[in-house]
Amino acid sequence: KNTLRKDTTPPSTIMKVHFITLILPVLLSSAFVPQFISKRVVGQKSSGLFSTAQSEIEKLRQRAKELRESAQRDEHSVHLAQAEKKAKEDGKTDQLIHALFFEEGAGSLVDRLHKKNLSIDTLERIVDRLDEREVIAEGKEHVCLVEKDGKATFERVSKRDENELAKIQGKIEDLIEGVKVLDEEFRAKNGQKHVSHTEDQHWGSDKRHVRLTSRAHEIRREREEQFQKRLEEFYEAQRLKKDNPAPPKVKDDHGFIP
Repeated sequence: KNTLRKDTTPPSTIMKVHFITLILPVLLSSAFVPQFISKRVVGQKSSGLFSTAQSEIEKLRQRAKELRESAQRDEHSVHLAQAEKKAKEDGKTDQLIHALFFEEGAGSLVDRLHKKNLSIDTLERIVDRLDEREVIAEGKEHVCLVEKDGKATFERVSKRDENELAKIQGKIEDLIEGVKVLDEEFRAKNGQKHVSHTEDQHWGSDKRHVRLTSRAHEIRREREEQFQKRLEEFYEAQRLKKDNPAPPKVKDDHGFIP
């Protein structure tokens, strides 16, 4: 007697199982395709966005560099224009200084002051310029406008000029003494006569020598204060350097000093 159990599974069921067995891997693989494609697309978009962001950053950096260079050029142009303007004004003032002190056959300083009839503002500019020329002649460091290769630029200059110093030194005091004579003449002529505010501001009435004296003292005091400040900064830098010496340089394993 056959003891094996006979398979009673209906043929339709067997066909369904075979169908599922065949189609299931296809369904499963199809299910993962959209997700894989989605990740790939997202990755491509992220990469594109990153590249775009990098490009924009480079553009901004380049723009910032251009703006910085433009600002530096503008600043240099402003300084250059100011220096050129000052050079022209100094040239005019130097002509007056020459006419007052160094021109031959024009009488005494007082006579020349009478002839020029200079306002108090012009006299103060002469004092400023005489002081500046004296400082330069003494060899104290200053910034001046120079031309190199057809381009104007600024340089720090420090060179003593004995001839110029001998020529200029003491001229401020001479000018003040000459103006004092004019003030005394004005006072003797006008006495207690009222002088309008406008006239007093423009011509200085009989107190021009007092204003020029104050002007000379003020610019010299400011220069001395600036010198003392720079001197203190120098000493402070030297002290810090002494208190915080640089670490000794040690050779590395290959015998080189970094």
